[in-house]
Amino acid sequence: MSSVEYAGRSDVGRQRPDNQDRWAADDALGLYVVADGIACSNNGALAAQLVCQLLPTYLQRQMDSPDNDEADAAEQLRAAVAEFSDELHMVGRTDLRVLDTGTTVVAAVVAPSRAVIAHLGDSRAYLYRDDSLQRLTFDHNVVEELIQAGEVSPAEAAQHPGRHVLTRHVAMFPPALPDTRTVELRPADRILLCSDGLHGVVGDDAMSEILAAHGVPDDACAALIDAANGAGGPDNVTVLVVDIPPDVASDDPAPH
Repeated sequence: MSSVEYAGRSDVGRQRPDNQDRWAADDALGLYVVADGIACSNNGALAAQLVCQLLPTYLQRQMDSPDNDEADAAEQLRAAVAEFSDELHMVGRTDLRVLDTGTTVVAAVVAPSRAVIAHLGDSRAYLYRDDSLQRLTFDHNVVEELIQAGEVSPAEAAQHPGRHVLTRHVAMFPPALPDTRTVELRPADRILLCSDGLHGVVGDDAMSEILAAHGVPDDACAALIDAANGAGGPDNVTVLVVDIPPDVASDDPAPH
């Protein structure tokens, strides 16, 4: 069976003094992670680094636990993210380095025929298929809740101050469970994970065009970051592109 191909890149942007974004990949688990440290929290960069470094261990623990024999991949990933989030908050009660810290996370466990997504915060996952980009996650922030309630339009949301106010994130208290989603994949699909430094300034149509123009994952990542910086680069920007081989069959190609 062919393995997936991937690449990730992170950039400080044009207006921030340092980069609080992180990304990681674990080939053995097929786990891909993007995290965006919360700038207004204590040491958001460390929180993002820790989730990228330690989430594979938490996921492996869930997979190995005899209590999870009947758990599916989505339940295991949800539990791993939730457990890490809760434990980081608890550590922060005695370790000043992570007191009141926070980060977003979007994580994907990807096999050639399926992807399982989990997220907290406003870092996003997308599916690129047949020249079309489909968003797989809904932001955990105030403006997304207003959109879902019909109180603001997507156009109004682009300038709404609530787009920066998170309602769920890693290490928050009281604890919040991540949302999860399972997507059946087709050959030649692409999964895009990114921080809001990309999707906050580069529209879906532009991202889709870039993914169409760059077939090599690392080239696509570089072009996406260039687009964000070309639009002013107001934030750190991190992207991770995972490509499904074109010769892998899937029994059920429809996302659900």
